[in-house]
Amino acid sequence: MIAINIDWNAFLLVFIAAIGFTTLIVGCFSIGVRLLTNAQNLSPKARKGNQTAQTAESLNLVGAYLLFAVCICALAYGIYLIIPFLPH
Repeated sequence: MIAINIDWNAFLLVFIAAIGFTTLIVGCFSIGVRLLTNAQNLSPKARKGNQTAQTAESLNLVGAYLLFAVCICALAYGIYLIIPFLPH
């Protein structure tokens, strides 16, 4: 009979990291979608020349694009770690 020793602390650490990073990426994407929707809702007011709406629309778009960039970077890094023929 072969005894299998499981390092439960390492298992728990990987589990917590996976849940934490998944929550972070989903949260970034969700907030990015919300900011993009806010920018689209402000667009008619911004086109009419409302300076406050133009500023808010710009800030919402920049925030949305930055959060989407974070998601894309996390995706690219995950693919980099998974694919075996990429140099590490």
